[in-house]
Amino acid sequence: MMGVKRERVARIGLDVLWLALLSGYIMAGATIVPFHGDEASKIYIGRDFYYLVLERDFGKLTYESKRSRAPGEYRTPLASGSVSNMIYGWLAYMNGLSIDDINRNWRWDWTYAENFEAGRMPVEVLLRASRIASSLQLAAAMVLFFAFAKLTTNRPTAYVASLFFALHPTVLLNGRRAMQEGSLLMGMMLVLVAAAWLIREQKLWRFALMGALAGFTIAAKHTAAFVVATVFLGVFWLPIRHFVRTISMGVRYDRRWFSGLVAACLATLLIFYLLNPGWWRWPLRTAWNFISERSEILYEQSEAYGGYHMLGEQLHGFFRIVFAGENQYYEVHSWAAFPEATEEIRVYQTSAWAGAQLGGNPLVGIVALLLTVTGVARVFKDRQASMASTILLLVTSGGAALVFIAMTPLPWARYYLPVIPFALLMSAHGLTTLAIWLGRTLSKRQLSSSELA
Repeated sequence: MMGVKRERVARIGLDVLWLALLSGYIMAGATIVPFHGDEASKIYIGRDFYYLVLERDFGKLTYESKRSRAPGEYRTPLASGSVSNMIYGWLAYMNGLSIDDINRNWRWDWTYAENFEAGRMPVEVLLRASRIASSLQLAAAMVLFFAFAKLTTNRPTAYVASLFFALHPTVLLNGRRAMQEGSLLMGMMLVLVAAAWLIREQKLWRFALMGALAGFTIAAKHTAAFVVATVFLGVFWLPIRHFVRTISMGVRYDRRWFSGLVAACLATLLIFYLLNPGWWRWPLRTAWNFISERSEILYEQSEAYGGYHMLGEQLHGFFRIVFAGENQYYEVHSWAAFPEATEEIRVYQTSAWAGAQLGGNPLVGIVALLLTVTGVARVFKDRQASMASTILLLVTSGGAALVFIAMTPLPWARYYLPVIPFALLMSAHGLTTLAIWLGRTLSKRQLSSSELA
């Protein structure tokens, strides 16, 4: 008994050390990540913290206010999350900055230098603090990703998957920046861990917890609703299956399943609503405005920067970014002409903190794709895993891939970010499967050789 306890403590200690090292790597590159104009925009919306907490002026948080073009007060669109914005506003307040000290919104039709001179670049202390906050959330996402992989696959896969996550250049670049992606990834992993925990024991409060975390995730970035939908689909086949069985077998229906479904949905809506002050007054009208605005933004981006025209282009873009690891420091090509941006990118790339510089290598992409296919096949054939875990993995991974292939209108790496962890998990699972097979094959050959001798 003591030996088992010591072994368990040793494993936990090794897990903690491993995750601490990876978290340290993520945090180490937080302050030197190349600047993106959207960082200025997200920090600018941090004014909402002042409006909500200090001024208590809810009128400035509404959709109409954010779309106004009043002199000096053009607000960014509402088609965005609220969690990171409030964090950046709170950080500004905690660093002793007034609302007037927060930068103005970034102008993409201006040069880098023009934006800087016009006060549209965040002050150094606020930009640094915001990036550290985002990177902390990214590190938390990595830890949760490790837990999810361990719950649904096995311990070796969790180690490899977390390493892939911590070294993936697109994950590091976007998760470290003072934007929404750190909050998005952390929220996604929270929901996935809660779902994996729920299918092990279906208790009402676990349904509610998963729903509450889903609400947080969608509030972090509204497009995360697609990922949340796949998670819910991967969990709620359980009560549906139970309902079908009660009808076919003529037994009494367990109302706990229905109660859990209701609790999860209500918790999702409630937490999302509470975390989005801009939706408080007219939630239904705001929801419609958000959908319309988001569609308009995607259409304008596709027209301006060249979107996909056919399925083959969508699949190729998905392959380049998700599997081949093509990284993008900027989406607007004019950014390459700014010497300030070029120098920041050079410093970051030559550092040791930029992750595995894959550069969109097609060979790397093919290997990653083959490993992913192997990992998916392993999930199908794993007899030790429960059916619930298998379905959760397949529905969330496959569902996320299909959604983002179909819904992403142009080859921007940041838009594919939510599906990358699923690909990394399946690749890691495929790699560990091949390693185990290779180890067993070599052992059998050595045993055969020794018997012949």
